[in-house]
Amino acid sequence: NSFIHLITWSYCLTLNGWVSDDIEGIAKFSDRFVQEKDAKGSITKEYKVDSYEVEVGGKKVKVPNFGKDPSIGFPNWIMRQSRLNIGKRFSKLGTNSKGHDIYGYIQDARIHHALNIVIQLINLFLGYNFLSYLFGAKLAFLSMMLFAVHPCGVQTVGWISGVNYLLSLLGSLLTLNIAIWTDNPYISIPLIAVTTAVSCSTLLPGCLTFIMLLLIGQWNEAIPAFLIGVLIMFKVGKTTVDYRVKAFKEQNMGKSTYFKPHKIIIMFKTLWYYVKVVFFPKRMGLFHTWGYHYEDTIEHIDFEFLAGFISFIAICIAIYVYPFPVQFGLIWFLVYMFIFSNFITANQFVSERYIHISTLGFSLVLAYFLQDYPVIISFIIGIFMMRIWVHLPTFKNEVLFYESNCFNFPQSEVAMGNLGVAYLNHGLRYKAFDEWTQASSQNKLYDVPWYNLYSICKQNGDLHGARKFLSMCLNAKTVHFSEQWKKELVDLDKFIELSKDLPIQLTELNNKMKGVY
Repeated sequence: NSFIHLITWSYCLTLNGWVSDDIEGIAKFSDRFVQEKDAKGSITKEYKVDSYEVEVGGKKVKVPNFGKDPSIGFPNWIMRQSRLNIGKRFSKLGTNSKGHDIYGYIQDARIHHALNIVIQLINLFLGYNFLSYLFGAKLAFLSMMLFAVHPCGVQTVGWISGVNYLLSLLGSLLTLNIAIWTDNPYISIPLIAVTTAVSCSTLLPGCLTFIMLLLIGQWNEAIPAFLIGVLIMFKVGKTTVDYRVKAFKEQNMGKSTYFKPHKIIIMFKTLWYYVKVVFFPKRMGLFHTWGYHYEDTIEHIDFEFLAGFISFIAICIAIYVYPFPVQFGLIWFLVYMFIFSNFITANQFVSERYIHISTLGFSLVLAYFLQDYPVIISFIIGIFMMRIWVHLPTFKNEVLFYESNCFNFPQSEVAMGNLGVAYLNHGLRYKAFDEWTQASSQNKLYDVPWYNLYSICKQNGDLHGARKFLSMCLNAKTVHFSEQWKKELVDLDKFIELSKDLPIQLTELNNKMKGVY
């Protein structure tokens, strides 16, 4: 099992680029120091030149890149600090205009990839230990082998920013293992309080691990897990949801962030979407097209709702009819998917990483029904590994990352828009312009590509082209920053009006210089 895991994910260690959230979360934070030296080469002065601003209590506060951020509460700041300090390497970056040496910390992506691989390897051992205690070594081995190579794990193991999901699963599996192997409550309860806190604070589904403890009859251990889970759900969960709700409302996307009866329809549809993904992980990418733009039609009863409803009924019947391994696997699948069922949408609508922990339950159920058919299991494992190996190289850099997203979801104007930004970051301005043009053609009512086209035209001095694209942006169905962009249009019109007289003024000035007047 460990060998298959290491072979499957070893390619990650050659990926030394950064993609998407990796850049904002880790790569761009590199404290730099300027060292002034005397003639003998001795350092006479050293000072830090890096910091960023955050808003605390309505005031702007400067924070060193590796310092404690007062806008990030406990325990999130511990996670941020650990990620910044893992993989950093102090080296000379160059010299400034005065000839002084500049040193700084740079991040090595391979170390972060290795960390993800090691955490997932520990999860496999813990999962095997737990399942073998409940269901025997054979079923545990087959289950964890399927889980180890399920393609939904690419966004958690293969993507540096997916480490939260791995840490949350680590906390949950530690909690479950402690519960079954420690009879002394004076030992188990404090340990479970700590492991539950780790699981919940890194990812909210960890707050529901107490349900799995109740399922295996560990009532005493379920109590502290429940209390810690509720505490963190209200503290971290509420803070996260409030922040996302505010951000969504600022972007005119607030209607997806609160619960109402029609959300039950969406929850069944989401279940159906994830059932399809775990069985057939054919198309993978950071941005999926389904549900990304919250349309009223998504709340309507249709085939997706019926398929989801039937899937839920089938799962409930299977839980009632089949033996405990199937019951446990299906309940695990539902429990760890629940937070991402879109009863409140506080992140993306759907994503492979949201279902990663649930795939352990799916793997257990699949292994149970196929445990007497090793050829079929081997075939599935081979197919899963091939899908991972095809997808992993796209995490090498930002351009490949979004090109793959566009290939898997060719109708995703969101992926196209991000690919255009990646092209621009790599100096490919014309490719960025073409990609944003294609994105705007894909969905004329999506404002972001229009705004990007406006920005690049404005930078190039094409003011009339910029005005056309900004007007198209403001005519979109949903305008993310309506007031701000309307002000930009007013300012642009004023500048265009002033620039009309500029050629005449330049001609008059030129004639004066020639002595015409």
